[in-house]
Amino acid sequence: MSTHFEKTFRTDPRFVRKRLAGLTVLAIALILIAAVSIVLTAENFIQLATWAREGTEDSALVRTRMGGITPLVMIAIELTGVAWGVHLLVVGSRPWHVAATGTRLRKRYYGFHLSDQSFFHEVHRRFATGDPAVYTPLPHQVDGGQTVVMIWTTDADRTAFVGISWDQNRRRTVNLPLITHTGLRYQALDAALRNSLHTSLPDERNPLLHRGTQPTG
Repeated sequence: MSTHFEKTFRTDPRFVRKRLAGLTVLAIALILIAAVSIVLTAENFIQLATWAREGTEDSALVRTRMGGITPLVMIAIELTGVAWGVHLLVVGSRPWHVAATGTRLRKRYYGFHLSDQSFFHEVHRRFATGDPAVYTPLPHQVDGGQTVVMIWTTDADRTAFVGISWDQNRRRTVNLPLITHTGLRYQALDAALRNSLHTSLPDERNPLLHRGTQPTG
């Protein structure tokens, strides 16, 4: 789970990466299959090129081009498979967990919003209140939006984490402090996510109002 908050997770002792056996096996299998396919394609490059030419019924020029390109396209696809496998092995099969409980973080929202520094800080302030009446409705995503909103939950722990980051480029990103919601605030955020952050959460579905309780940490 590579995110804009990767650096924050790495430096926060509350989180730790844990390897998942199933995804690890899948990643290794993908790498091996793709690697073997590359070797076989390379060894049979001429035969594949000939086969591609013979299977093309168009002009001689097209047949020549297809003969040379087809094996190269196959190798490119196979190299992509290796790259995916490596990424899955290094990152995807080692998702972030809560160190104290071992609960895996579940990504619930990842959106890009208005390219406005004032909105960047304002949306962090809104989510920090813990009240859906304040942070919903969240504006819809926009192409090129520089404000990145990320939400993860650990349902077994009844905890939610909200990350607000600036800049789509993960190398230049600036992260505001990670927001943590537990108890009623977690329930309220979970209800808002189920309802869609882009619409207001009805009062009757807001646990903070339904129980007549003010937001608490």
